[in-house]
Amino acid sequence: MNIEAGFTQISSYAIVGQPYGAFYGTAYQRNSEGKLIIGADGLPVVDPKSKNLGNPYPDWLSGIRNTFTYKQISFSFLWDIRKGGKIWNGTYQRMLNVGTAKESAENREGTFVIDGVMSGGQDADGYEIATNTPNTKEISAANYYRNYLGDGRAGGSASETGIQDGSWVRLRDISISYRLNLAAKSKYIQYIDLSVTGRNALLFTKYKGVDPETSLTGAGSNIQGFDYFNNPGTKSIFFGVKLGF
Repeated sequence: MNIEAGFTQISSYAIVGQPYGAFYGTAYQRNSEGKLIIGADGLPVVDPKSKNLGNPYPDWLSGIRNTFTYKQISFSFLWDIRKGGKIWNGTYQRMLNVGTAKESAENREGTFVIDGVMSGGQDADGYEIATNTPNTKEISAANYYRNYLGDGRAGGSASETGIQDGSWVRLRDISISYRLNLAAKSKYIQYIDLSVTGRNALLFTKYKGVDPETSLTGAGSNIQGFDYFNNPGTKSIFFGVKLGF
């Protein structure tokens, strides 16, 4: 039994024998060497069947917690590490379509030639027949970003161009505190701890979205990895006062 949730062009599935939540969506056709098959319009041809595009769950998670104390000063931090896990960055594809992504500013007035081989027609099952002829057809920048990398093509471009690595290293929290000892001066208050704590202070990732930790369906959902104009993660600073009696 297969269970599906997501969008028309890409969904998350529970399939027997596959990682839970695996992405299946539209992809471009390739020849036996993995090269894109290019149609007469200069754009890659979308495969008529959905393909496995990876799964949103990481290979492993790790955390590094350390606390250092010197006299009345205490300093602690937590590094949060995630390795692997795919994310469908639909925000990125939509921004490429409308020309607001930073990448779409490159060679905006020029032309592009997509690396691949030309199609020689279709077989009886509707699949493209790859030739050995390299593609040389130039397309406009608008066509390249909108209909190849973006989601502007009628019926949707291939979702595979929106799949990105969700690995990260983030400084989840960092804190420094100072203890003011008052035992010798007060009968009631033994000490006062003054502290400053920062949450999500630093993020290192190759992901092109606002934050690979955000989820369209919410943190409590068992469907993860969809980014479609999600709200970014928040940073926060806390100031604390603790009294010891």
